[in-house]
Amino acid sequence: MVARARSGWILRGQDTPRRISYLELLFDLGLIVALTRLSDRLTGNLGWNHALETVVLLAAIWWVWTVTAYTTDWYDPSQPLVQLIVLGVLFGGLLMSLAIASAFEGVNGIAFAGAYVGLHLCRGFILITALRGHALRKRPMRVLIWFCLTGVLWLVGAFLPSPIRLVFWLVAVTVDYAVGLFGYPLPRLGRSSAEELRVGGEHLAERYRQMFIVTLGEIILVGVRQYGDPPFLSLRTAGVILLFVLTVTMWRIYIVYVADNLATGIDRGRNPGRIALVAAYAHLVMVAGVVLVAAGGDIVARDPVGHTTVTELGVVVAGPLVFLAGRTVYALVVFRAMLWRLPVGLVVLSLVAPMARGLPPLALAALMTVGMMAIAFIPHRGRPVYRTRWHIRTRW
Repeated sequence: MVARARSGWILRGQDTPRRISYLELLFDLGLIVALTRLSDRLTGNLGWNHALETVVLLAAIWWVWTVTAYTTDWYDPSQPLVQLIVLGVLFGGLLMSLAIASAFEGVNGIAFAGAYVGLHLCRGFILITALRGHALRKRPMRVLIWFCLTGVLWLVGAFLPSPIRLVFWLVAVTVDYAVGLFGYPLPRLGRSSAEELRVGGEHLAERYRQMFIVTLGEIILVGVRQYGDPPFLSLRTAGVILLFVLTVTMWRIYIVYVADNLATGIDRGRNPGRIALVAAYAHLVMVAGVVLVAAGGDIVARDPVGHTTVTELGVVVAGPLVFLAGRTVYALVVFRAMLWRLPVGLVVLSLVAPMARGLPPLALAALMTVGMMAIAFIPHRGRPVYRTRWHIRTRW
């Protein structure tokens, strides 16, 4: 029994404080670097194939963040070995960020895939070694085996031409997300139980909120970076102010309407680990919306009153729409609440956008911002209510 207790020294104790550590704050800054690179990559080429490539890269980056968030929830971040794991993942994420711009070209693809696979495998081997003799050793073992399998797709794809590489990587990242949702099932090891995947709702809820709010800073950062040195009273200044207003609006839409009760939504569920993972998937969609808004902000800041192409129109409009879609799923699946103003706003903005094709980028962004402000600030009626077993109760 003593040896068994010692084998679990790396695990978080039930009485361990669930507050976010400074190490996790440092790790989140690495995510911002990656998101900046992704938004720059997207605006560099607005083709559909290029956009799909960026989605695959974003999904890989987000999966690194998600698995690390679970790592610091399950394992004690005050332990030097856990700190080493997180710092190693941060370094691997930095290498991935450096390779983002040309990840589907030549050696950069090898660097991106190698860093992605390497950080997952190293973390898995370290955790399996540290948990030797403990019942929870099977948990990282299942994860490691699945990363070994998908790692083959990542690494083989890195040596193939760009179109085939995209297919390999798309399949690999899809499998990574799917097996996580189903508890990493394997023939002899089975799948992870709800108890094995149990998480601290308070800790992960705070991680998600903190990460998303920090991510919103990417929008303002893009506007300021593209500002240049025009006269202060100029349309570029108006564009940056508009991006600030849109950022505040997205923050309000994210925070209000039961989002502050994520910890309760996780802890009260039958399978808290799965609910937290679904919340991570919903946040991926919202983060994708933030990346698109940042890319749209880049378009607005560069030429506020220029001609808006169809592709640029799609980017400026897609950001708020993707964010609203993710926020709707987030409320429905995690909190069991249908917030009608979100899907209704999504539909209205989708219908209005094509009619604004002739507007310059600044006017188009202003139109989307006004629509988002209506969703965020118009007083709602009713109280937040939740779904019973078979019935979804709603509020406006």
